[in-house]
Amino acid sequence: MNTLVLFLRTAVSACAGGMVWLLLQNSMGTSVAPVDDLAGVIVPVWVAGLCGGVVAALFSPRQGISVAFTTGVIMALLFLGFRHMYLGLPLGPNTLVTLWPMWFPVAYYLGAYGYLTVLQRIYRS
Repeated sequence: MNTLVLFLRTAVSACAGGMVWLLLQNSMGTSVAPVDDLAGVIVPVWVAGLCGGVVAALFSPRQGISVAFTTGVIMALLFLGFRHMYLGLPLGPNTLVTLWPMWFPVAYYLGAYGYLTVLQRIYRS
């Protein structure tokens, strides 16, 4: 039962982050295709990761950070696999722009960690 709950928490966190990423991508007018604008690619990843990390920590403060980091790794692998294996997009000259999904684990982790830090400060005072 615990495994199923962890899987569902991970799925909900990934869906929340993916939805925020998709909304930001569409609102900023950038596409998933290789773009030369680093901020246009990285900003949606960071905002989506922070939101997804908060969602992961909402379910269980004890497991929030590990669930958030695991979700970020899964999302990064899925995005990279889809882009470079399925679509066959080549690695471009700008590595930061090409490998933008690698920021998902860090952003998810910091989202969960920041949310739990805020909760600790609220409950201590």
